[in-house]
Amino acid sequence: MVEKQRTCNHLLLLVGSNPLPNFLATLVFNPKTVRLFHSPETEAVKDILKKIITARCTGVSLSETCIGDATDAAKVRSAFTSIPNDAHLHYTGGTKIMAAHARMAFREANGHDDHASYLDERKGVIRFDDGYKIDISKERLALTIDDVLGLHGIQPTSKDGPFDPEPSVEDARKIAKAVLRDSNLATTLYNLHRKDGKRISLKEAKARPKSMSEYNLCLSASQVPENQWNNKTYEKWCDFLGGGWLEAWCGDLVREIADKSMVSIGLDCKLASGRQFEIDVALVRGYRLYVISCTTDTKINMCKSKLFEVAMRARQLGGDLARSALVCLLQGSDSKGAFVDQLRYDVADVWDAPNTPQVFGLYHLKEWVGMNDSPPKRDSLKNWLDS
Repeated sequence: MVEKQRTCNHLLLLVGSNPLPNFLATLVFNPKTVRLFHSPETEAVKDILKKIITARCTGVSLSETCIGDATDAAKVRSAFTSIPNDAHLHYTGGTKIMAAHARMAFREANGHDDHASYLDERKGVIRFDDGYKIDISKERLALTIDDVLGLHGIQPTSKDGPFDPEPSVEDARKIAKAVLRDSNLATTLYNLHRKDGKRISLKEAKARPKSMSEYNLCLSASQVPENQWNNKTYEKWCDFLGGGWLEAWCGDLVREIADKSMVSIGLDCKLASGRQFEIDVALVRGYRLYVISCTTDTKINMCKSKLFEVAMRARQLGGDLARSALVCLLQGSDSKGAFVDQLRYDVADVWDAPNTPQVFGLYHLKEWVGMNDSPPKRDSLKNWLDS
């Protein structure tokens, strides 16, 4: 007989630096009460977790217990002296020392193995201490990119616009096909209306507009800039031609493959500290966050920097469950081998995670668009999104 999936009424959670595993456990178990055990160092994380759980899980009663020193075994044990008889301890969060002491204290309080669990991020399952497990890929969690960002106190910032005309996905597709026929075009478009790497003023650009037909491109803007453009529209199109087309095109391909997932493209984010950053392409499939960084730069050191940046950002937001990738125009090789492979090996050597960040170079992009009358082949992107 197949055992009915386990649930719990009273869920005990250890709060660590990444609140996502705790939030996932709450969604899976759907408890009536949740008690958050935190230290002074994780109080801010606890506050955010309470806010998100309250917003998403109606009817859940929340309480909290502060452990003054999470490395002190006696203080951890004392925090578990009064817990419900049928409580369930999910001990993924917190430090390893805190989790170990909490597990021992739970057992001393008559907690049973079938009421204790942790999230195995490498396998994507919640493992119970008696051997039972829940495959969270089969759970309908309805996790969103806003949930993931919100758990880290990150707010998406509003975009400028609308722009007239707005660069379109069709524009991105046309540029992608042209660049993949001649990769030098990417550098030409980046340098359009730039001098020494800096964008020239709209007034200067209007004095010598560039016709898109010069580059065999038929876009929604026939020239850059057009006479009626304001500064914001001009800047938007310069950014788009300078590389924004790649993230728009890549995001469009991801949408086609992950047709039931909400895909965010060019997501401007703001940390609680006020610092801002951008995510080129991101989506959540089930419980897993996918983050893609896009660059038209062809220098291996710059691509390596972008790869480490997106890998760090994805892991910071989604833990070891997250997947990250770099989409770039890198090609060629030297005595050490193909440049794309070198990037993969370099990051694998230093990246202590169950999954190595993926690198998609010029060869892959040509497969995706379909060259020389060949049909598009996007298996490499699909396989990564299914991983």
